[in-house]
Amino acid sequence: MKQFVVIPRFEEKSTEVVYFEPRVVLIVKGESITWINRDSRVHNLTSGDANSSLPSPFFQTGSMLPGESTTVKIDSNQQSIPYYCSMHPSERGVIGIFPTKEDQMSETEKSKILDDVNLSTLDNPNQKILTRLQRQLDPAIIEYLSDPHASLIQNKVMTIVFWDISNFSRLTEMLKDHPELIAVFLNEYLGIAVPIIHEYGGIVDKFIGDGILAYFGFKERDYDGSIGATNATLAALKLKKSFQTFKQNWLGIWKTVTNFDIKIDVKCGINTGSVLVGLMGSEERDQFTVIGTHVNLASRLEGVVEADQIVISQYTKVKVAEKFNLETVRISDKIKAFEDILEYYIVLGSKN
Repeated sequence: MKQFVVIPRFEEKSTEVVYFEPRVVLIVKGESITWINRDSRVHNLTSGDANSSLPSPFFQTGSMLPGESTTVKIDSNQQSIPYYCSMHPSERGVIGIFPTKEDQMSETEKSKILDDVNLSTLDNPNQKILTRLQRQLDPAIIEYLSDPHASLIQNKVMTIVFWDISNFSRLTEMLKDHPELIAVFLNEYLGIAVPIIHEYGGIVDKFIGDGILAYFGFKERDYDGSIGATNATLAALKLKKSFQTFKQNWLGIWKTVTNFDIKIDVKCGINTGSVLVGLMGSEERDQFTVIGTHVNLASRLEGVVEADQIVISQYTKVKVAEKFNLETVRISDKIKAFEDILEYYIVLGSKN
């Protein structure tokens, strides 16, 4: 079985200890590991403890340029090998080594090796995750709530957008033996999508697996929703174009581990209308979110859209029709709970 470790995109100037994906890779003695450099910098991985100067001669990958990969056979009798990037010592990982296949080992033998691996990972790997979980709210919402006069909940005309990756469930099934290749792909995708949403004044409400819910028009004085509708459509077009370029590189990586034909695209449903937006929840948990019929319609549209399409409702169309080329689609199968809607519109591009 092929073993992969991904070097994700790390912050260049950060001195915080960070880890490769997966942080601990378990192999059988004699197996090879392939490291894939998805960062924008050169990396050179070497075995050893980054906190000490003790030599460790087990392996060194040599320099890996962005986009390159290196395969190393690990033929050591060690139970665990910590390693790090010699150019960026705060970036680290651990290799756990079984002497034979797991099904040929007793539980006691496996436990001893895993205990040894744990000694190499004494620091708390969840601390960074816990810190990130404190940033549940979009920065724009934190700024809004810092105003003591801000309304905690209000009705507002906004444009709601749902994005989803077509065939993502099938992709995860095909790559179920390599979850690290899914995790880093998804993180990179969100790393592309979120800045585009922010660029056009949108606010990320939440991530739903491979899906994104965002809304536009919250920060502007946008009384009829035209600004939010336009910005949402522009953001969708840019994300669609960016995704096509982004996915090509990943298709090449995935082909090294599967012979299945992988077809993925980003699809999008957009609707404009009056929604309830604000801080909602209970004493145990709060969330700043949007609710209402127009949110549901945006979700329904994303559900009927075909791969690589951006679809808008009739309510969004009246706000943006003069700015974008649209194709009208008559609805044959009624949209659940919106049976009175007879057509939707595919965004083909901007008129400018």
